[in-house]
Amino acid sequence: MNDKLRTAVIGTGIMGSSHARQFATNAHTTLVAVADTLTERAEALAKELGAKAYSDFREMLSENKLDIVIVATPDPYHRGPIEAACQAGVPNIFTEKPLATTVEDGEAIMEAVRKAGARILTNYSNRVNPLDIAAHYFLQNGLVGEVAYGDVRLDDNISVPTNLWGSRSREWAAHSSTAHFLLSHVSDILRWYLAPAEVEAVYAISQRRILGFTPDLYDCYLFFKDAAGGAGAKVHAKAEWAKEMDELVEFYISLTGSKGSIVYNKLPGFGVTQGLRANVAEDLSLAELQQHQEALKAKGLRSRLLRRASRVDVGEGFKPGFELYLAEQKQPFPNLLDYAVEALVEGSDTPKSWAGNGSLPWGDEGLKATKIVAAIIESAEKGKEVEVR
Repeated sequence: MNDKLRTAVIGTGIMGSSHARQFATNAHTTLVAVADTLTERAEALAKELGAKAYSDFREMLSENKLDIVIVATPDPYHRGPIEAACQAGVPNIFTEKPLATTVEDGEAIMEAVRKAGARILTNYSNRVNPLDIAAHYFLQNGLVGEVAYGDVRLDDNISVPTNLWGSRSREWAAHSSTAHFLLSHVSDILRWYLAPAEVEAVYAISQRRILGFTPDLYDCYLFFKDAAGGAGAKVHAKAEWAKEMDELVEFYISLTGSKGSIVYNKLPGFGVTQGLRANVAEDLSLAELQQHQEALKAKGLRSRLLRRASRVDVGEGFKPGFELYLAEQKQPFPNLLDYAVEALVEGSDTPKSWAGNGSLPWGDEGLKATKIVAAIIESAEKGKEVEVR
């Protein structure tokens, strides 16, 4: 492909403006236009990047022949722009997560995409974090065995639902929730880690004791089934929108397998280092551990190989493992949408630079996360376990 991909962005808030700047500088794309109902904001961004500003995305779609449209409107408002892009013949659509805040909208989006013969990718950006790639490697290569249990906490500062979108924060947050905004991330990253296992059912509770206008806490269990349909991991996940804390986001993951475990301070709060430790199978030889370290290195990941005496185990021998710290990884690391563009240029779903890291979140990947979140919300409302349909 010799010509640059003509790109436009719908929604010029925090994520949309970031994507616009990214596609204005990507070697394979050119930014043609941006659209936002806040005209002054769109015009300022367009002037900065040499694009054209629109207040109506439908007008933008009708006036420009585009290869890619990025939808970065708030959570509840993805369906309209995506359907319009499909009707306008845009072949590739990248949307912010979640794909939708209702299963009805998600299924309508996917039907529009299928009818148009288009492709859609949901921007579940955690998949490209270097330490998440490492976690995926350890899990997919069986270094911790079959995952039995997990615990995940993803909290946002209370300023997210109250101030992130300015005067419209309360309105937009009321049409979303910690389930849509946060647990969609958790659902996607766990599905990617544990593939081909899928979430079969959930049990959840919710509360709205701080914000009042939308649930500020969801606490749930995700019950996975393995590829053969048998019982898989049981993962506890909690998301909160009610804290005053030093960071905008705090994100912790721990997974316990039959041979080892993973402890991951993904986006840690006060006094905690951003890093991952994998305690791996004890029967791995030093040569095998070094081979895995070389495999991580081939992915551009710097790791520390551990062969240490356990602090708590009174038995003899060493406990093997790996540690990785985000500060020691190559920066900046590629954006998920960079990989998606590479895939389009190469004419594939998975670019060569992503080989061995599982799938990118094309197509139904976004809808699956939406269905899990819908089941979490239904379970909290009904007070019982709900199957993911």
